[in-house]
Amino acid sequence: MVKGSKKRAYTREFRESAVRLVTVEKVPAVKAAADLGMPVNTLGVWISQSRNGKGSFTPPGGVDWEKRARELEAENRRLRLERDILKEATAFFARENGGQP
Repeated sequence: MVKGSKKRAYTREFRESAVRLVTVEKVPAVKAAADLGMPVNTLGVWISQSRNGKGSFTPPGGVDWEKRARELEAENRRLRLERDILKEATAFFARENGGQP
């Protein structure tokens, strides 16, 4: 490390996005690293870790995917209901105001 330089901490989301640029979107690692303002060697290590399921790329253990799916479906129903209520309220107030905003 160069004298006076500081080691940068990257979030898990940043690491995953950087790896995704190279592995999924097929951006060359050198270009992706330059665009992200990071060392290409660091990105190379992350790509390797991702392929091997190591480091911060280890899948979280014990995730109950069925439970998560049920939670997301319930949230989806709730959001649709809220959207429908807002649509009806908007139409009601539009009629009350004679169509004037």
